[in-house]
Amino acid sequence: MSFKTYSKAIFLLLTVSFVSHAAFKYFRRQKKKEKIKEINEVIMFAHGTRELRRSKYSKCVITPSMERLLYYLNLPKHSIDICMYVFTNTDLTNIVLKLNFKGVKVRLIVDADMAFTSGSSIRRLERQGIPIRWMKSTNLMHHKFCLIDVMEGGKTTPFVMAGSLNWTSQALSGNWENLIITSQKDLVRQYKDEFERLWVLFKPIVGYV
Repeated sequence: MSFKTYSKAIFLLLTVSFVSHAAFKYFRRQKKKEKIKEINEVIMFAHGTRELRRSKYSKCVITPSMERLLYYLNLPKHSIDICMYVFTNTDLTNIVLKLNFKGVKVRLIVDADMAFTSGSSIRRLERQGIPIRWMKSTNLMHHKFCLIDVMEGGKTTPFVMAGSLNWTSQALSGNWENLIITSQKDLVRQYKDEFERLWVLFKPIVGYV
């Protein structure tokens, strides 16, 4: 092989290598963008909704709004932090228990007066080792929000769900309620800060159930 032919072969090899590396980096960036998508959605829960559908998340026939909520609650890969005034719905309880069983880090903050109200899910969750905190106070812990995958370093999209919705069957199918789901970083951070502040301020409920 002549020097000229050898030089052409080396040049061609380097060119192919460079193009392949550039293409690899491009497609990796595109794949990362596809994974981390912005989330912005509002779910309205309306009293008297007659449109029902079979769900892959529930054994019951449910409303489209409930289906969307169950969809989002099945997304966590790393963590779910729940701050909820009243928590009684069976479908939502079962999802949280399933996430805990799969190794997703679950934390829950509740109102002390509503923790053991009729039908409350708190006993079931606490007995499965899920950390739950409350504060005995004349003031209500009236928040209703949930943080998904806000732990640092996760490859999924962190987002928050917040609104008027308690996690009760009455709220989900008998009231007019709203729920906003967003991955906007500033909003997620503010809800995360509030959850962490209350987590330090409030006390474990261990020993009360």
